Amino acid sequence: MKIAEKEFTFRQCTADDIDEILKLQDIVYDALKDKQWLRKNTAEMLRFCLEEPNYTVGAYYKGELAAISILYVPLPEDSAEKLATSLVGIDIEGVKHANYKLCLVNPKFRGNRLQRILENKLEEHAKKQGITLMCATVFPENIYSVHNIEGAGYKLNKEFQKYGLKRRLYYKFI
Repeated sequence: MKIAEKEFTFRQCTADDIDEILKLQDIVYDALKDKQWLRKNTAEMLRFCLEEPNYTVGAYYKGELAAISILYVPLPEDSAEKLATSLVGIDIEGVKHANYKLCLVNPKFRGNRLQRILENKLEEHAKKQGITLMCATVFPENIYSVHNIEGAGYKLNKEFQKYGLKRRLYYKFI
């Protein structure tokens, strides 16, 4: 269903939205042909992503959560989530970095550029926090996310095993 961007409402998600976010994750996951395309996040992790310094933005259509996207700022002790430390040939000394962790779009709202719109909103927020490097992982066969992430200006750094799955590591200086 094609919907004009102005028909969507965009806002920061809060802890009050966790049930809707979990439901959206299930809808997206259940619709996937290949479950490797998405690593399901636990309710605990998604709740954590709703807290500062992280930032979760949602797109709503007539009150329904159509999509979310998450900016994840790894804590100093959170080495497993520091994607920037896995980059090859990129000097990150003194660089404030974060992850473009996740984008979920309800299948009935696909085709409305929501992944790109939400990614732009994450970047705007990241810049305000002084973040200058964004990293993301994508399953190589998920051509839709690969096209979206590359179309947003992210550069491929390497392919590797992450979260027990094959992933491509992308980065972008903002």
